[in-house]
Amino acid sequence: MAKHRRRTYLIKSGLQLRYMGIIVSTMLLVAFGVGWIIYYTSWNRIISTPDLTIDRLADIFDGVNRSLIQWVAVFGFVIAALSVFVSHKIAGPVYRLERSAKAIASGDLTQSVKLRHGDELADLQDAFNTMSESLRKMVSKDREVISRLIAAGNRLNEQLQKKKHDTESIEVVARDLYGIIEELRQVTAGFKIDKDLPIEGAADAGADDTPGTEQA
Repeated sequence: MAKHRRRTYLIKSGLQLRYMGIIVSTMLLVAFGVGWIIYYTSWNRIISTPDLTIDRLADIFDGVNRSLIQWVAVFGFVIAALSVFVSHKIAGPVYRLERSAKAIASGDLTQSVKLRHGDELADLQDAFNTMSESLRKMVSKDREVISRLIAAGNRLNEQLQKKKHDTESIEVVARDLYGIIEELRQVTAGFKIDKDLPIEGAADAGADDTPGTEQA
């Protein structure tokens, strides 16, 4: 199977550039902090030491190492806390969208997504809610048409059960049935699928109607 390669990397430029800015800013702050520590704990002391010896230089480097270890721990804690806060702006919406999608897949079309103020993926929220609302309208229309179809079928059954059939009334009900069936077909005509799905039982029916097939 052929692999699809990405040709456009800035798909959501606003969202991507914001997070690129956060990453680059964090890297620059860490680099500035490390440079500041090295300068004020090593070069500043080296410059201010008039009679610099190997022993004093070793002491200065030991102090630099201790300071770097302490500040690296501080930087690590701050970056971890910041990453949790920043990632939650995406992880939270993704979790809500995933939960709502599972609920809709199970048949609950009342689901909608409501993100907190400041969360990312607001456009995806609007698109998801629009999809959910569209599905609700389609299913509601489908149920309405099915109810009318059942009512028309009952009327046709009543006409057929009469001893004296009213041909004109039967034709009227039949026309209503065809009209309702066509309306029902148009409800789902806008859906696109890869291929036509086989109707349940159609294969068995086709096998039963095959010439030369004997029933057991």
